[in-house]
Amino acid sequence: MRAIAPAESATSRATWVDAAPFRAHVRHAIETTAVPWPVVAVAADVSLTAVHALLSGRAGRTQTKIAPQLAARLLQVDARELNAMRSLRVPAWLTGRRLRDQLAAGADPVRMARWCQIGLDELTLLVEGEATSCRRLTEILALAAERLGQTEVGRSRLAA
Repeated sequence: MRAIAPAESATSRATWVDAAPFRAHVRHAIETTAVPWPVVAVAADVSLTAVHALLSGRAGRTQTKIAPQLAARLLQVDARELNAMRSLRVPAWLTGRRLRDQLAAGADPVRMARWCQIGLDELTLLVEGEATSCRRLTEILALAAERLGQTEVGRSRLAA
């Protein structure tokens, strides 16, 4: 029975990869594009908690290993893709609905516009359903704000 335990431990360790290169990749993308970290999580289709833990650690400790699936998804999002989101146009109806819901829940319009990197006039057009398209980055930022509002980290960040 003892001979099985080390083999199981080696197998479980093999399912994790070193977090440092992926943390550096995410930080570089954030710094290069001036987008908040939740954008990377949304664009990579991973949880906000996973990216926050990668960047900030947990309980004051730096995360040293991550799942390979998380690593692969994070590598798919780079500065070039994030910058391309600034010019790519997408239908605005879902973004408008998300923003409308967040404002109805008490979000400050000025803060929301600043978060979405748009002016108050564009926010108004989106919320009132008058905009037919918006930047992909605006869409991702609105989704990130919505998801942040659903996490403990996000509620404290959005309230500040």
